Amino acid sequence: MPCYIEKTKSGGTMFLCGDLGPHCAACAASSDYLCDYPVGDGKTCDLPLCASHAHEVAPNLHYCPAHLGLLKEFKDSGGVRQVLENVIPYKREPKPWR
Repeated sequence: MPCYIEKTKSGGTMFLCGDLGPHCAACAASSDYLCDYPVGDGKTCDLPLCASHAHEVAPNLHYCPAHLGLLKEFKDSGGVRQVLENVIPYKREPKPWR
């Protein structure tokens, strides 16, 4: 039976033994998260990640280190601004009188 040494958020250490399912692709620790980066056709990356390698970019939305880098490049290049400039505000047409 495999055993793992995990760090806690408070800085302590705990030992976990047993079949813990998927392991983090970056460090082989037990995986608590999956990468939520969209890869097309409604699918996400789904790379297994531990708490220290899962980067929360929004509430309950985590990216792996590689996809976090892509997001940072996109933001730094002005991509967010360009996308928002293409948004057309919704304008309700007036109802015709009957």
